[in-house]
Amino acid sequence: MKKSGSHFDLAIALGLLLETNQLKLSKTEEYCYVGELSLNASLRSCAGILPMTIAAKKAGIRNIIVPIDNVREASLVKGINIFGFDSLIHTVEFLEGKRAYTPVPDKHVFNEKRDDEYQLDFKDVQGQDALIEYIVVAASGGHNLLMIGSPGCGKSMIAKRIPTILPSMTDEEALEVTKIYSVAGILREKEGLVVERPFRAPHHNASTNSLIGGGNDATPGEISLAHNGVLFLDEIAEFGKKTLEALRQPMEDQKVTISRVKYTNTYPASFMLAAAMNPCPCGFYGFNKLFTG
Repeated sequence: MKKSGSHFDLAIALGLLLETNQLKLSKTEEYCYVGELSLNASLRSCAGILPMTIAAKKAGIRNIIVPIDNVREASLVKGINIFGFDSLIHTVEFLEGKRAYTPVPDKHVFNEKRDDEYQLDFKDVQGQDALIEYIVVAASGGHNLLMIGSPGCGKSMIAKRIPTILPSMTDEEALEVTKIYSVAGILREKEGLVVERPFRAPHHNASTNSLIGGGNDATPGEISLAHNGVLFLDEIAEFGKKTLEALRQPMEDQKVTISRVKYTNTYPASFMLAAAMNPCPCGFYGFNKLFTG
């Protein structure tokens, strides 16, 4: 069987050791093994550990061995025993009963604090009473919106604060977003379970693949990373027509299917689209003002 992905390294290595009688198991329980091996036999973290752990639990597996750096991510799944090691040698010694398992330090375990702590606050918006009313209505109903105004009038400032007035995510929504970030390989940047509504603001020069998703492994794009949150397209008029047209179907279906030679993955893409643009290339259309230089 042809394998694809470094997360099979640990399982393949243990399988070879077992078949060549270099490993004699003393553990009779069923284990799942996930991890990437370096050339010196140390275990490296892998992307997508969270959905793998969930799948293992659904398959009835009660124990999973992962790299020590992935313990905090795997620990989000309850009802399954998580074991973390930093090398192949330590893993083998544990399976042979020569090493007692030492629980991972707290720094490797996710903080499940559910207090939403936004660095921005919507109350900072001043002097835009009409726009504030529109934003509140759009946020309440999950409607998409387009803001048109001159440079410096506060379009980007307001857009960045929209997630702070959205309802807090439920446990199911938070876990769903966390799984997407895990597959994308950026969950390690977070302090723990993703509890804040996502806010993604790709540059107008972003490619269609980075926005929709793609690459060799059909990884999630910005629209999936903004799932259950806000996707902000600043200077939307500068985005390519092909890129904007690619948003149509995901916005209607609230999901996107990425097809590549080896993979076909479907990711959720239910987001609130907020866009901003200037009224004209110079940004001051309709202003009866003389500029001198």
